[in-house]
Amino acid sequence: MGDPFLAIVGAFLIFSGFVLYLMRHVMARSGVDGWAWLPEGNQFKTYEQQLAWSKVAAGIVATAGLVFLGAFLWPR
Repeated sequence: MGDPFLAIVGAFLIFSGFVLYLMRHVMARSGVDGWAWLPEGNQFKTYEQQLAWSKVAAGIVATAGLVFLGAFLWPR
């Protein structure tokens, strides 16, 4: 078994990815537009695109957390 620090970091990253997804999901649904500087015809301003990219961003963070947990659980 690995260092418990790896497990703590992994759990924190997984939790952060989940919170990141929920926060971005709530912002997209409530109409908070942090992308006003983009041109009007940009696809990213749509709810569907924001939701899809929030899933990607949260997935990257959560995957990093899984890597840390995997390093913690990897048998030596």
